[in-house]
Amino acid sequence: MTRLPQRHLGEVERKLLTLYALRALGPCTNLQLITFMGETEVMNYFDLQTALYELLSGGLIDRAPMKGDERYTLTRAGEGAIALFAQRAVTRDTDTIDEKAPAYRARWQREREVFAGISHEGQHEYHVSMGISDGEMPLMRLDLSLPTAALAERFRAAWQEEAQGIYDHVLRRLSGEEGV
Repeated sequence: MTRLPQRHLGEVERKLLTLYALRALGPCTNLQLITFMGETEVMNYFDLQTALYELLSGGLIDRAPMKGDERYTLTRAGEGAIALFAQRAVTRDTDTIDEKAPAYRARWQREREVFAGISHEGQHEYHVSMGISDGEMPLMRLDLSLPTAALAERFRAAWQEEAQGIYDHVLRRLSGEEGV
């Protein structure tokens, strides 16, 4: 479980680090920001939510609804604030953001491209919907009906690691190039 950073940030530092993280990560959801800030121990949940509210109210970030969450982006005013005040942010934290952001961006990109979910259709019927997409273009979708929640969860959990191999296998089998 992620540990909450214990130190308390001042108002300016809280806002600057949030803006800095948004610039490094690109547009991201509230949950992604919570995950990033908590796992890197840059900021705790409460400071982040306070900063997001204040930055949104001040016009430094925009928020748009997105699949059960909200997506945050920097505005021009937010970019300007970073340019003016970035030197006031704690270097240790900005270095952490710069170092860790590329891996988080790559992980979130993979999660957008390889997806899986479970729905419960009846007493002993669970559906696992799994797929692979390239941007907005779906490449493969697989819907399976399974008898137990545990089995459905096992399929969903394995999909992230196994999806590419399954996709490659299907292409080889259907193209007749199985032995190649």
